[in-house]
Amino acid sequence: MGKLKGLAVMMVAVLASTAWGQVLMQKTEVTGGYTYGSLDQNGAGRLNSNGWNTGATTSINRWLGVEGNVAGLSSSNSASFTSGGTTFGGSASDKHYTFVFGPRFTFGHGRVNPFVHTLVGLDRETFKFSQASSSGTFSSNASDNAFASALGGGLEYGLTEHFGLITGSDYLMTRHGSATQNNIRVQAGVSYRFGSGWEQSKK
Repeated sequence: MGKLKGLAVMMVAVLASTAWGQVLMQKTEVTGGYTYGSLDQNGAGRLNSNGWNTGATTSINRWLGVEGNVAGLSSSNSASFTSGGTTFGGSASDKHYTFVFGPRFTFGHGRVNPFVHTLVGLDRETFKFSQASSSGTFSSNASDNAFASALGGGLEYGLTEHFGLITGSDYLMTRHGSATQNNIRVQAGVSYRFGSGWEQSKK
């Protein structure tokens, strides 16, 4: 009897979680696309970076949702010169992976949906440097995890029942090396809405 009760409880839990998952999927959209970043180098100018972004938003009601976003930015430079008959070459790369989440506030209820969001989380920076010459090769790398926040918004436009376009920009603040970096990022891509798609935004 005890085993039957345990099996019954497990079945109810599975059914409940499945039903809850279906409800969430009916109100969820996923996005992905291109990201451009202008990264603050703390007194050494700004660094132009390119990369990608992906994310998901689950709507709580017509105007409030919970958003999660993951983005990657990278840049690289290389140079070489000859001195005393010896050629020297070097390269450096800087990569950022940002993981943030928080509330999204949507103001449109049709196919045109402007929104703002306040996202917080983590930024992981990895820096690699290498130098080569006739005498050998030297390389080093370092990484750092820091607090990140993205404050901004954008515009989403529904093309079909489920597919749309999305674009936006953020003030991206990070705290690497006990200093504050005031970064800007711009994103553009596509979105996919589950459930009734763009029709649900009219309800």
